[in-house]
Amino acid sequence: MGYIALVSLRRTIERLLNSSQIPFLPPSPEIIQLVKKRVKSVKHLRRNLSRVDSEKREAVIKEIIEATCTLEDTVRESLSYRWEEEKDKKVINSGMEVVQEIRDTLSNPSLWTEELKVDPLRATLQYAFHFVRTLELVFTVEDRSNSEAVKAVKAEIREAAYRLEDVLESAHVSDQYFLSQSQTPDGDDHTSDLADEVGKETLFFIETANKIWEQLDNLPQQPEQDNAAVVLSRTDHIEGKKEKIFGIDHELVQLKDGLLKKTHYPLTVTTIVGMAGIGKTTLVKEIYEDPDIVNHFKCRAFVSIGAEYALKEIKLSILAQMNPEIDEIHLQDEESLDSELLRLCSRRCLIVLDDVWDMSLWNSVGWKFPFKCHGSRIIMTTRLDYCIWPIGCSVLRKRFLNQQESWLLFCDKVFGGDHSSCPPELEKAGRKIIKKCEGLPLTIIAVARHLRSAEKTPEYWKQAKRKVYTTIISEDEATSQVLYRSYHYLRQHLKPCFLYMGVFPHDSDIAASKLIKLWCVEGLLELINPSFNEYNAMDYLYDLLSANVVKVCQCSSSGGIKTCNIYPVFWHICMREAGEQKFFHVIDSNGNQGIESQRRHCIHNNGMFGIKDVRKSMTSTSNVRSILCTGPYHQYPVPICMDFSLLRVLDALTVRFYGFPSEVVKLVHLSYLAFTYNGKLPASISKLCNLEYLIVRQYLSILSSEARRPYLPKEIWDMQGLRHLQVMGSDLPDPNYKGALLPNLSTLSGISARSCTKEILERIPNLIKLGVQMELAPDFDELLCCFEHLASLHKLESLKWSVVNPNLKLLFPAASVLIFPPGLKKLTLSGLGLPWEYNSTIAKLKNLEVLKLQRYAFQGRVWKRGDDRISFPKLRYLLIEDTDLEEWYVSRRFTWLRRLIFRHCYKLKGIPRQIVRIKHLEIELDDCNNPSLLASIEHWQKRDGIRNLRVCAKFSADDGKQVANA
Repeated sequence: MGYIALVSLRRTIERLLNSSQIPFLPPSPEIIQLVKKRVKSVKHLRRNLSRVDSEKREAVIKEIIEATCTLEDTVRESLSYRWEEEKDKKVINSGMEVVQEIRDTLSNPSLWTEELKVDPLRATLQYAFHFVRTLELVFTVEDRSNSEAVKAVKAEIREAAYRLEDVLESAHVSDQYFLSQSQTPDGDDHTSDLADEVGKETLFFIETANKIWEQLDNLPQQPEQDNAAVVLSRTDHIEGKKEKIFGIDHELVQLKDGLLKKTHYPLTVTTIVGMAGIGKTTLVKEIYEDPDIVNHFKCRAFVSIGAEYALKEIKLSILAQMNPEIDEIHLQDEESLDSELLRLCSRRCLIVLDDVWDMSLWNSVGWKFPFKCHGSRIIMTTRLDYCIWPIGCSVLRKRFLNQQESWLLFCDKVFGGDHSSCPPELEKAGRKIIKKCEGLPLTIIAVARHLRSAEKTPEYWKQAKRKVYTTIISEDEATSQVLYRSYHYLRQHLKPCFLYMGVFPHDSDIAASKLIKLWCVEGLLELINPSFNEYNAMDYLYDLLSANVVKVCQCSSSGGIKTCNIYPVFWHICMREAGEQKFFHVIDSNGNQGIESQRRHCIHNNGMFGIKDVRKSMTSTSNVRSILCTGPYHQYPVPICMDFSLLRVLDALTVRFYGFPSEVVKLVHLSYLAFTYNGKLPASISKLCNLEYLIVRQYLSILSSEARRPYLPKEIWDMQGLRHLQVMGSDLPDPNYKGALLPNLSTLSGISARSCTKEILERIPNLIKLGVQMELAPDFDELLCCFEHLASLHKLESLKWSVVNPNLKLLFPAASVLIFPPGLKKLTLSGLGLPWEYNSTIAKLKNLEVLKLQRYAFQGRVWKRGDDRISFPKLRYLLIEDTDLEEWYVSRRFTWLRRLIFRHCYKLKGIPRQIVRIKHLEIELDDCNNPSLLASIEHWQKRDGIRNLRVCAKFSADDGKQVANA
């Protein structure tokens, strides 16, 4: 996509500008002339902005003004340096006092200073940076256009941007390689060739960009908004063949009761929200034509809005349906429209606004309806959670069909009858097909439409099961159009984030933490805010959830997202768009056509590396930026292609390496490196000066004792760009020089207690997340010292401390107090075997929200909380797992506790009354086979009349689950 290509090019230029050396020659006269021409032509962009809203227009114009000033200064500086003849300078810089002063100074070398030395290449790169940034903004405001002309423009700028980025980075790689080898190229030929190539591609980019400006200038003007949208009337949208409906009976009753309910308000609003194709429109059509609803509301109107709507057309459609005899010719001005609305809305009205995409619709239309009769209603349907508006309206979330409802709908569409009409020999295959549809009516109907006219044999239906999304849905034009709108109207910065999820297999759960790390290192989080990083990027994922194109597979302990994935119906859209936009390519054994121009290679089956033709096709692409092995773990070594000098991301965590891949250290652009390897990292790893994420996992390795754990090379302290370091089985070495510092490191895991010394932790001042594995020594003082050192990490929010050799016989001094960082929000302890009274320190952590106590983190038969004034003030999640706890006494309630889990607590007899009485608490008893535990909860429920408690009891011995709700 053109936008992401521009962002990627901007980041490359930015890195070059921030580097100590730029390895090319100054720009040629041709380039400078084109730069000069571009400065003069920037003003033409203003004419392209006449069709965008004023807020965006003002933002772009401001950016253009700033960029123009910078470009002019840049050209002056470049030209002043390049021409030494006085007459040339006068021609170019006549009348410019500042440039005249610089010229006079440069003509006298004895007066030169560092401040006045001009670097023409850096100046040209600065020009390119601002130019590209301006193009980014233009592409932002043009993004929703789906015309072939705009698509062609985007493709051209994408190609030009990628070509220029490739040559810039290639030259930079070559320069860094020679510097790392303490060599210079033989003669000047190498440098000259690089300069020629850079000049050639820069010319191509600027020529292409100038051509694109002209094309944008000549694009036909879009019609005014009020004439753009086509609003469907009630008869267009409602009338037609009455079809059977399935699975909405309960929702119909709920919606109907709400509409007919007496109210003292003149207007109430109900919003029905759900993903594309889930049946929102079907539901509102059914309620709209319900006889009781028809009789109750004197005036009704049903309007389909869409992503692009016209306010006047919406009002005219509503008026035409409320009064069929209305003369639309005499209602063309706003005053007449509002006057007629005022007259008709004096009666009880029902207005359905179907398929709403924009919250501003309510501000423009909804609240302006002058309802006077109590009991009027507005129903809005939307596929976007952020369109639930106004605040305080009732919300009905449309659910998916269950298996039986899906089967009934399927049989009705395929056979035209009930489920008994399906031949017995097809039922098994048919139910498997339905299971893949995951309860989405749109998918079920599309598959049924395909099978209705196809062979009705078990063999064909088995094949159809494997092709539900790859062929049947993707080739169904009506279904694809409905789904594609969910992607097309995503906000600009969310599109690449959505597409990137396609690098993972469609049936896998994607770890949200890993996804966000990859978004971050790929530069996708900078599309809207350059300061965004992985710690505030969860908003992007929530926006995709709000758009109902991504689903949560598993929630985290803090109530956030642990794993997620794209809804299967959007998979083919993701694959198609990623291929067309050259965003990524999934490696398979079918020839891999078009792989040469792809920026990212994804491998869903690591065995592909063993196929000679696959390796050959991969090595034919020199511009690859990412290799992502996201398939199942492959326990045997495979030859991974690493001959990609421009590689930024290498995720080979599911591939096992017997030896360290020495080719890696040549990948100087690498920002993300993850692989499985049991050996020791070499000192040469420090050559990866751009590395931000280093993840090394061990293969089925038994954790060695701390005395035998290897240290990371001391050069690790030179890698100051590191943000995430996870090297299982290794420790940080003691810093051996004064300047040793990892200022950007925010996540450190896999280390032992040996790395938790004062000297080491002081050199990691910005640590946010820490994971430690240790062996428990006979001397308890060692453990206390470790915790004392951790207390200096004032920014630490998450701590996981695991003992690999729990010693439950170790006696701890009663007077000892554990010290924790005061800002902790999440704490996981495992295997420490501490007495329960040591928990008093944890209870005073004012920001703690999640506490996990696993594998005898604490031991003893009684846990008694006293009358402490401060006791878990913000705790929301508590897990107690594998413990000998029998009795728990609490004097104060955990006010904010929302989830309490006991797992494998076989001796626990009961739960305190103060805990059971916590509002909105969910208690999970997982394999706690003590009848008295559940009985104690039921006792307090009956005694105190507690109704808002949810209890879930699971017993593995029963080969099932027993759930009790209250």
